[in-house]
Amino acid sequence: MADEEKIYKCPSCGGFLEWSPSDQKLKCPYCGSEYDVSYFEKDEQEARQDIDSKDYQKGQTTEEAGASAQATDDSGIDPNDLRVYRCQNCGAEIVTDKTTAATTCAFCGSPVVLIEQFDTTFRPKWIVPFRVDREKVTQIYREYIKSRPFTPGTFLSSATIEKIRGVYIPFWLYGMTMQGDLTARGERIFTRSDSRYIYTTHQVFQLRRAGTLQVQNLPVDASSRTPDDAMDSIEPFDFKDKKPFKMSYMPGFYAERYDQDVNFCHERAIRRADQTMHDELMRTTGGYASVQVLNENEGQAGRNGSADYAMLPVYLLSVGYAGKNYLFAINGQTGRIVGDVPVSKGKAAGLTLLVFGITYVVCLLLMMFVF
Repeated sequence: MADEEKIYKCPSCGGFLEWSPSDQKLKCPYCGSEYDVSYFEKDEQEARQDIDSKDYQKGQTTEEAGASAQATDDSGIDPNDLRVYRCQNCGAEIVTDKTTAATTCAFCGSPVVLIEQFDTTFRPKWIVPFRVDREKVTQIYREYIKSRPFTPGTFLSSATIEKIRGVYIPFWLYGMTMQGDLTARGERIFTRSDSRYIYTTHQVFQLRRAGTLQVQNLPVDASSRTPDDAMDSIEPFDFKDKKPFKMSYMPGFYAERYDQDVNFCHERAIRRADQTMHDELMRTTGGYASVQVLNENEGQAGRNGSADYAMLPVYLLSVGYAGKNYLFAINGQTGRIVGDVPVSKGKAAGLTLLVFGITYVVCLLLMMFVF
């Protein structure tokens, strides 16, 4: 019986291979050797066969394993949702969440892919590999925080930045045909003048727009642990880069399998497709000073369609400050970042005092010059 987890080792030196976003290859951080994912195609086929036949050891619950009910990956998950695996490299117990699909051994640092999370039910069809490397994502995050001068200093500390994690997030990619139509009121206003008067012409039009839209690769995140608005905000992903799923894209990154199935996410997909249909119809109403929608109907054909399971690259960072957690999400393909930051009362007060001081000095100088 095969092991429950997969470690990719360098054929040259035996070091742990990791996916290199900049090189788009598996790379050994020890000897520098690089390997295309096709190099491990035989291993991939054997792993898929083991998964299909369930010829692998399954992770145990913490109760079954008699392990400490605390995750070794700093995830702080409910003990009832933990699973225990044994590291192939050092033999240590890896305790992690039941939806985790790839992680790192906290004891020896080896990147591991948890095979049982990719059985027939949970095997993705597509994967978009990471393209933004660790150095670049650190730069993106630093620039983002520095552009907000009142952010508390802890957000730029080395300890905070080290917690940025690259995670393959599960998504459903929907395809559907949308039909929509709307009626609207469009207004145009023209003004001209002569030596005596100003003339204003106010034109009102009734607009009618209708059409059919083929929506492809509409992403809806399938993990209950990632906020939908954050995942929406870091779009778009370029799906020209999507590849048939292989586990060899994952070493060096974390990953989760979905816990919200395609039916659960379908209504949200419809709402997103409706919004896309609305935006496309409104895009055709340019040239008016204002447009007021009077009636709208879209999505009649959107109940039918297809959905593919895919893993998309995201960097995540959660920072605790003053009793609240602040989440940052960065698109691992494009580098687009979103996140809320708090205001440091100390920095804001310091700036206020500085402005007051400068103003006071300027006023004194003006008074001395005048009088």
